[in-house]
Order: sequence, then C-alpha cells, then structure tokens
Amino acid sequence: MRINFKLFLLLLLVISCNYVFAAESNNDLSNKILYVGKVQGGKDCLFVMDPDGTNAKPLSQFMNNIVLPKYNKKTNIIGFTNHNEKIESEIYLLNVSKNSISKPIVGATLQDISTDGKYLLYTSTGENPALYMYDIEKKTKTKVSQNLNICSANWSRDGKWIIVSAFANDGSLDMYTISCYGQGILRITNTPKINEAFPMFSHDGNKVVYFTNRYGDQSEIEIFRADNNNDNIYMRRTGLQGSYPCFSPDGKFIVYQKGNEIMISDEMGANSRKIGNGSTPYWTK
Repeated sequence: MRINFKLFLLLLLVISCNYVFAAESNNDLSNKILYVGKVQGGKDCLFVMDPDGTNAKPLSQFMNNIVLPKYNKKTNIIGFTNHNEKIESEIYLLNVSKNSISKPIVGATLQDISTDGKYLLYTSTGENPALYMYDIEKKTKTKVSQNLNICSANWSRDGKWIIVSAFANDGSLDMYTISCYGQGILRITNTPKINEAFPMFSHDGNKVVYFTNRYGDQSEIEIFRADNNNDNIYMRRTGLQGSYPCFSPDGKFIVYQKGNEIMISDEMGANSRKIGNGSTPYWTK
C-alpha cells in the first residue's frame, strides 16, 4: 500500500501539536514567560518558557499573526489576538485545562483579562479605537473609554483601575488611568510628540512599566510610581532599549522585547540578558 509521504508528515505534525498541548493542559502556568514565536512557513505560535529561558514549549496551533497574549490564573485561560489572512483582528481564548479554543470577538484587539476571569478588556479596530469591557458569560459589552481613542490598556490586579495609552491630538500617546468605580479619568502624562506606550501595572499596583521614544529613535523602557492618591508621580529611566515590558510577579524584574529577542532585566535596568527569541512577552502571575 502506497502512502503519500507529505500527507504522512502533515498528520504526524498535527498529532505532535495535539500531544504537546494536551501534555501542558494540566500544568499551572504561573510564573512563566508567555510569548509569540515564529514557526514553519512564517506562521506564529504561542510558546511558554521558564523565566531563565529553559523548557520552551508550544501551546497553540499555528496562526497567521498572534500578538499580545495574556494569562488568567483562576480560569487557566490564555487570551490573545490573531490577525488573519484578511488582516482582521480576532480575539481567541485558549482554555489550557480543557484543551479547547474559542473565538468570542471579531474586529477587536484583546488588552487584558480581569483577575476573576469573568471579563475581557478589548479595543475596537478602526480610526477611533474605543475601550470596552466584555462579559464572557453574558456576551455583553460596556464602553469604558468615554471620548479617548485607546491604543493599549491594562487592569490593576484589584480591578479598581485601568491604565491606558491613548492618542493625543498630534498622534502621540499619553497615559491615563480610568476608574472602574466611577471616580473618573486621570491624565498621567501630557507630552506632545512623545509616546508612552503599552503600560502594565506591577502585581501590587504600585508601579507601571511602559516604553517611550523620549530619548531618541530607539524605544526605551521607563517605570513610574505613584502614591495611593496619585498625587505624587515620578518616572524613572531604566536605560533598557526595547518594547512591550512586563513585571515579574514580585515586581523585581522586567521581561521585554528587543528586536526579535526576549530579554529579562532587574527593574533598575541592570543585568539584562537574552532568554529567547520571540515577541510581545507576558510574565504570568
């Protein structure tokens, strides 16, 4: 009996991917680095590795263009955005425990998952991107950005605040915090022609890390810290060139992207080192 060799290899690849995903399905992904890696044919795949760069394993099927993965420990779900071949943005939820994947929203970019795992934070696509909160069970959405055009957003772990980078009139990005309890919107930066992009809270909510073009053409990572009333805010330059930073669970380290490399450093910007290749890393809590 003749066997089509190419078909055999394809079946073997599918079986292998399913085996890897199933093998990971009972694992706790806490304190791991979640990131996007390139695979055969230029496709993207979700990967996970230890913070020292070891034990890298694929978690998803191959997709066209994956960005900005997020992880919720309570539900053991990974959320991410994929841009398909038509350049449409699709939000996917990968249930690691159940070995299943769903696509709840099309035409949107995932920003975050609430700590209790019940809500998604996402931005609409188009000329005026707005920020929405999506109830996963009820499948309903609520607009939370008012008149701001949002580039990126991140929830504080206690669910009280959302920090965003929003477009200013000159096209640059400024940071704001939005209260989830009706206390309004607080503008953090007002820096014409300067971007403060993709801010992320620390686990305790006392610090925010983001990247900026304040120091030249190369993106550089900064940290700002505020007191409990946001009355006294100060920013600190780390000296790290890169983008998409994220704090470790204890807030002492930062993982970030530099070119096509995944880097890690302490929060002061010292002892920076490469731990792998990929993009948009996320340090799971």
